[in-house]
Amino acid sequence: FIRRLVFNTLIGNGDMHLKNWSLIYPDRRTPVLSPAYDFVSTIAYLEDTGMALKFARTKNFAKTTMDEFVYLAAKAELPRKLVVDTVIDTTSRFHEVWNREKSHLGLPVRFVQMIDRHLAALPLAQGR
Repeated sequence: FIRRLVFNTLIGNGDMHLKNWSLIYPDRRTPVLSPAYDFVSTIAYLEDTGMALKFARTKNFAKTTMDEFVYLAAKAELPRKLVVDTVIDTTSRFHEVWNREKSHLGLPVRFVQMIDRHLAALPLAQGR
C-alpha cells in the first residue's frame, strides 16, 4: 500500500481515487490488496496538479513529504520505521529504474520532461 502511494506520487498520478484501491479475497476470508491497475501520470495530460484523494493532510503533490507518511503511520498505527524505510526504498528504486528506462518506454519526450520536472519539484523525490 505504501509503495503504491509513493509510486503514484512520484509519477504524478492525480487520478488515484477509491475505485483504484480494491481488495480481493483469494481464500474467501482474508482480504489482500488487488493487483495494481490504472496507474498513469496524469500530470502529462491534466493541468490540475492536485490529487483526487486527500493523502494524510494534503491533496497537493508538492506538500506530500516524508512528514505526511510519518503522520499516516501514526494515524494508521503502523510502525513508523517500517513506513519510512518503505518510502525511502521505493523512492530509491523508482529513481534507479526511471533514470535507466525512461528513454526506452516509448513515452513522448514531453511526457518524460514533465515527469522529470515534477520529480525535481517534489520534496518526496528529494528525500524530504
